[in-house]
Amino acid sequence: MPENAALVPAKPRFGTHGKVLHVDLGEQRHWVEHVDESVYRQFLGGYGLGAWLMWKHFPAKADALAPEACFAICSGLLTGVKTPFSGRIQIVGKSPLTGTWADSNSGGSVAAHLRAAGYDALVVRGRAASPTVLVIQDDAVRFEPAGELWGLEVPPTFDALKGRFGGKRDVGVSAIGPAGERGARIASVMNDRYHAFGRQGFGAVYGSKQLKAIVVGGTREVPIHDEAAFRATCKRITDEYKRDVGWFMRFFVWMAKPKKWLAWMYRLMPRRRMKITAPTAAMRQLWAQRGTTAAVSLSVENGDAPIKNWTGVGTRDFPLKSKGWKIDGKEVDRYITKKLSCGDCPMPCKGVVKVKDKGLSDVRRPDYETIVGFGANLLNDDLELVTACHDACNRYGIDAVSSSATLAWACEAVDKGLLTAADLDGIDLRWGNGEAALALTIKMGQRDGCGAWLADGVQRAAAHLGKGSDAFAVHVHGGEPAYHDTRFTSLMGVTYIADPTPGRHTAGSASWNETFGAGFTLPGAVDKKQWNVSWKGDEGKGRAQAHFSNAHQAMNGLGLCMFTMLTGSLPWAELVNGLTGWGVTDDELLVAGERIQNLRAAFNRREGIRPDDFKPHPRMLGEGDGNLPAGPLKGVRVALPVLKHDYYDAMHWDRATGHVSAARARELGIDHLLEGYTQGS
Repeated sequence: MPENAALVPAKPRFGTHGKVLHVDLGEQRHWVEHVDESVYRQFLGGYGLGAWLMWKHFPAKADALAPEACFAICSGLLTGVKTPFSGRIQIVGKSPLTGTWADSNSGGSVAAHLRAAGYDALVVRGRAASPTVLVIQDDAVRFEPAGELWGLEVPPTFDALKGRFGGKRDVGVSAIGPAGERGARIASVMNDRYHAFGRQGFGAVYGSKQLKAIVVGGTREVPIHDEAAFRATCKRITDEYKRDVGWFMRFFVWMAKPKKWLAWMYRLMPRRRMKITAPTAAMRQLWAQRGTTAAVSLSVENGDAPIKNWTGVGTRDFPLKSKGWKIDGKEVDRYITKKLSCGDCPMPCKGVVKVKDKGLSDVRRPDYETIVGFGANLLNDDLELVTACHDACNRYGIDAVSSSATLAWACEAVDKGLLTAADLDGIDLRWGNGEAALALTIKMGQRDGCGAWLADGVQRAAAHLGKGSDAFAVHVHGGEPAYHDTRFTSLMGVTYIADPTPGRHTAGSASWNETFGAGFTLPGAVDKKQWNVSWKGDEGKGRAQAHFSNAHQAMNGLGLCMFTMLTGSLPWAELVNGLTGWGVTDDELLVAGERIQNLRAAFNRREGIRPDDFKPHPRMLGEGDGNLPAGPLKGVRVALPVLKHDYYDAMHWDRATGHVSAARARELGIDHLLEGYTQGS
């Protein structure tokens, strides 16, 4: 070392703290891991930093619910510095539902507060001797008893923690309800009361560690490279989203909202595979008004929403004119009492509702997945009961997609005479019976009676029942697919069976481009011919899927909302450079996303999971009773295995092993990380 090395000032670091807090609940100790800036430049933050941490620290092949298993809560690179659309929290680990790589992206303030405490991520391992609240406030880390909170539902839990630690301006809170405490494999984690880590069973992971809640607060700031330029970019984005739209855009939005008399057109679009691209300003206006509820009745009518356990036809079984309109976003609007934001958002698309006749108040508004799941999927057109089911999911802490999909399987089992009311604790479950669906949702949340085996998801429920019921248990490696039909959008099907998190719809897909022409969010990185595809046919779809899934992971690494990819792209590189001074390009961000996607996939390979383990259910292919006899998807069949192979080829993944090619790993600069998990030389 040169004599004067100590006199050379350290290079300033911007955009990250370079610190990860590790906590062992069993030993009640904590320590800090210092992370080199090169890791952030390769993997950004969020899922990327989380994948790097799990690759390094998660014990290979450990059970997801074992004490030695760990998980991480991570901040996106742009979270915690008031970037528009960055009010997100990300969690990573292993799923107790699917046994695969698991991650989830939620609204809320936990990640921003974690950054304020001086950390970019938190890694939790071990099992507490008794119910515990983990409290992090700057350098202080405490393990407080949670005995009086154990057994409480989510709302009183948050009320109690708010009374002790303050509201979300003071601390961010992540907590579980009874379902997670009791090990339900479809249990969720609630953030700041209204937002959820919903899919893949992270609530059960918390419960296995006797971790009731995490409370985080701090007083530090993330250093910004060029404060003036960064704030100017943020202001420009906010102003652009908040500006008033003209009369034409308001008219377009009015036309875009489902109309009974336009049902014929909604059916015609998928039959003819007609893309309709909406102006960006109109999408922003519609999204700000209704969020995902804007698509409910439209999706049921045009076939996007699978119903009746993937055997129904919306136009026949739940038609817009007589049933679909009853659960439309317009009807949801009547119950909204206030808007709800994830945080740092100029376009809040969520809401809080009150349903007087059901005794519900201060309840998060049900969104698309929940309304379709407990509504059209179960042939239930009672929106108030749908909202009550949604409230039960959030109150007890269970995932709405998994729980409603499991109920649809149970309805079919009752139809076929394989399940009776006696098997369901006297509850008369049948298609359209919303009261029965609510009663069973509560039982799942409490893990009570039949709810004990229903609360582990459809694959395990079918194994419990037997009698051949696995034949109509729709899942991918234990993960219930979300409510976007693969027969409508084939590339969503590719995501269900090719992403490391099976059955997920928020994992990155070119389906938005395939069906209605959404653009690419990193326009400087890829020529349009590489990502723009036709709804008809399969040409170029694997390549487009690769570009969109990699861009999606870059977005997760930055900590941004996925719906910005639907309502107009944000200047990612400009934001990153203002924050960090790195001088990155769109190309480099896309490559970072590809690294993240490869590390997520490699986790599954290390766990012994191979590509052929992710099999689509025949109904997802349009085979057997999934070959619909009527409606806009009549006779549609989908070559998902072929499209999956095309996607693997575009990602340089071996079709048999799933390993990335050694040459591509070297080009990405991750060959040293993936030693033993690459193909070729």
